[in-house]
Amino acid sequence: MITQIAIAVASVLALFVVTWAARRLGNVFGFGAETRRKLVHVGVGLHALLLPFILTRDGFFVFAGLALIALLVLRLPHLAKGGIGASLHGVERRSWGDILFLAAMVVLFARSAGNPALYTLPIAVLTLSDAAAALVGTEYGRRRFGRDDRIKSIEGSSAFFVVTWMIVVSILIAATDTPRENVIWLATLVAAFATHVEAESWRGLDNLFVPVGIHVLLVNWGGAAPMALVAVTLVWLAMLIAADHFAPRLGLTGHAGRAAAVALFLTALAADPINTVLPLVAFAICVISRKGQALMTAEPILDFVAALVIVGVVWLTFGATFHLNAIGFYVATFVAIASGYMVLAVRDLDLVLRLLVAVASVAATGMLFHQLYVPMTAGMGWTPHLPLAVIACLGGLLAAGAVALRPGGWLFNAPGPRLAALALAVLIPSYLYEACA
Repeated sequence: MITQIAIAVASVLALFVVTWAARRLGNVFGFGAETRRKLVHVGVGLHALLLPFILTRDGFFVFAGLALIALLVLRLPHLAKGGIGASLHGVERRSWGDILFLAAMVVLFARSAGNPALYTLPIAVLTLSDAAAALVGTEYGRRRFGRDDRIKSIEGSSAFFVVTWMIVVSILIAATDTPRENVIWLATLVAAFATHVEAESWRGLDNLFVPVGIHVLLVNWGGAAPMALVAVTLVWLAMLIAADHFAPRLGLTGHAGRAAAVALFLTALAADPINTVLPLVAFAICVISRKGQALMTAEPILDFVAALVIVGVVWLTFGATFHLNAIGFYVATFVAIASGYMVLAVRDLDLVLRLLVAVASVAATGMLFHQLYVPMTAGMGWTPHLPLAVIACLGGLLAAGAVALRPGGWLFNAPGPRLAALALAVLIPSYLYEACA
């Protein structure tokens, strides 16, 4: 274990070396802030590809903890603007890409034990395809689309697709037993999906969405028959078309509609249909809240999408780490999210009425969760000792109550992830109790 700790420490120190080297190269050759950030991205990504081969499970989690501390240190103002962290944070746009890259590594490592390809393939795409897209898009991009912090080019996205396709084909053939008749179609599906997700992501969320999405596709559909892959592709395309068609009617932007469609598509792929009911209810309530102008954020649907993916990532990681299926806890999280959005929808009412809505929404979503409980736990393969429906309602009361008491407070900005955080504060200790019992 001492050797593993030493390797983990050396790996974290390598992060500082990469950021320092990118800054020095930028000064010498006059690279802009975006180019320096991409140099760090590639350097860190290439190093990340080695970790499954040099670190054990315990060593990796030591590395992850130290790396998180290092990344937070690099965000300190005097380091982020003019110091060693400027290579990562010198760009003007706000991004959590560095933290999300680490989160993706943790998820993939925890879920890829015994099959390094499920880790290396998504990380290779995130590292190499993103760099190729940035290079081609910067130098040759002429046909641009998107806005704000997600302006892309047709040329850059095409480069992303081609490089991703080549990576997937190479790794599937060389490092997996995926049926050869599946490789070409699976590579095409993964490349198209990853290219779309990368183009639609914002604030660095592609560093999480792309690798986790690829991982889910490979785990759940890597061995599927070619016709099944064709069907999955058609369903995905149909969801995107429907999102573009219905988004304006719901008062949403096309970007928000497509992002929601992709997130719900991944949820349906990764979980049994019974486990998607409450997330869909929460999504519907969020849409109603948005249409009624109860939420005043720029695009609350994107907040919900971020919450949906982050919650899934959290429970996928816990389930893989403790070898105890966490799907019931994933669904329970949406009791709080749905209830919180319901209270946000009536935030202009008096306090007493808001509290009544909070209690009623928790009771309704809790009852729905209870109805889903038996088939859900059958899919989990085990039954919790604790009354999970009651715990879900406690998380719901915490989240909905916080919104009712302060509808314009902390939860008002980016409500989805913050409602999820309140729910997780109740559910994670319960899960750990079950895992250690």
